[in-house]
Amino acid sequence: MAKKTVTVDFEKLASQHAAFIKENPWLIPVGLSVHMIPLALLVYGHVKTNIYKKKLQIEREKTKQLALQLQSDRPQGHGRHHSKHHGGYHDFKPTAPRQL
Repeated sequence: MAKKTVTVDFEKLASQHAAFIKENPWLIPVGLSVHMIPLALLVYGHVKTNIYKKKLQIEREKTKQLALQLQSDRPQGHGRHHSKHHGGYHDFKPTAPRQL
């Protein structure tokens, strides 16, 4: 079987498109809005995501700063508690807040 060659007359196709648009000029704004609405939603979502990422970074940094401040405010001998199991004292080291 021989392959068939397809030829396209671009001038004829362009003139058909131009005639169609001249008959239906309302299609131009509709076509633009069909393309612009998803693009606008994409940009809006990207901007909101970046804003919330930055807020999350700020909150994590605040948590780190509070943990460091609590560690520096605690006196040196304050972290020892009496243990009945071992008959003496042991160091009590609370865990720092974990990051999400």
